[in-house]
Amino acid sequence: MTEPTDSSAAAPQGDVALPAPAESETDRLVAQISGADDQVGMAALWRVTMGLEHWWFIAVGEPGEESPAAAEIDDQLMLLSFTDSERARHFAVQQGMIGPQDHLSAIALRPDEVVEAAEEYLAAGIAGLMFDPHISGYFIPSGQLPVVHQAVTSPSE
Repeated sequence: MTEPTDSSAAAPQGDVALPAPAESETDRLVAQISGADDQVGMAALWRVTMGLEHWWFIAVGEPGEESPAAAEIDDQLMLLSFTDSERARHFAVQQGMIGPQDHLSAIALRPDEVVEAAEEYLAAGIAGLMFDPHISGYFIPSGQLPVVHQAVTSPSE
């Protein structure tokens, strides 16, 4: 897990300021993680993240051929992933991808759908997923999606 190192939390573009999304359970869990060795904290974060109904992605590309937006972060291509649609929209406005009054084209996928596509992401050069990059910025490597999903959703947990 890492904090974003760029200025992605810059002021919104345009004349209308978009209020920041309310703090979420994932934000609280990220803030409580004591470090890379905090397995209990990381498990709690991923249990909540994997338990979300959908993960949201900003759609880019021509209508009918959209794909999730990706960005190079720390020299690795990451899918920009969001824990809810409001956060995806807030990010898009902040980055000047859309205006404050514009409609956001987004893709909502169930976490298990994304996990099942982990090999496809790796083959396409997607190193991982960065969640709420402008707020908490936690990430998971594409290859770890199935492992973490299994670990936090297994009945023995």
